[in-house]
Amino acid sequence: MFKGRNVPAAGAIATAVLVLLFGNPPFVEWIRNPANVNPNGFIGFLLNQLTWPEWQFSPKNDSAGATREMLANDLRALLIIVFVFGILAMVAKGIASGGVGFIVGWVALILGAALAAFLTYFLKTDASFSGPNSALVAFQSGGSYGLFVGWLVGIATATAKKG
Repeated sequence: MFKGRNVPAAGAIATAVLVLLFGNPPFVEWIRNPANVNPNGFIGFLLNQLTWPEWQFSPKNDSAGATREMLANDLRALLIIVFVFGILAMVAKGIASGGVGFIVGWVALILGAALAAFLTYFLKTDASFSGPNSALVAFQSGGSYGLFVGWLVGIATATAKKG
């Protein structure tokens, strides 16, 4: 009767843990300091991917643009979790095995992060739809985050499906 109901929760919890642990301001600041982590190395690349959904307690400076960016980043971090849960809730009944749960969880993070990045980009100042610093580039960044980190959510959803 409750078949597949724990898959969306597992995916959302795994996503929330990733966002809260690796997107918090002290961790992001530490990772982005070249004295701590080489940004050109493989480990540096992966750690920088983990910090992508960064959120903040307060704006980086007192400007209105910094406040808007903080709100956009915080909303993006929240929407990633919500979208992953929503995507997994829509497809949970169709997940027949742990292997399918792994792939679906991974793809849910790719889509959820890309959509969250695209929608929240328009809250920032000077937002545009296309160009070198645009909503489409934000969409691509979200998808890239999901591609490199989504396997962790996939493991959580596969485990939930098997259990």
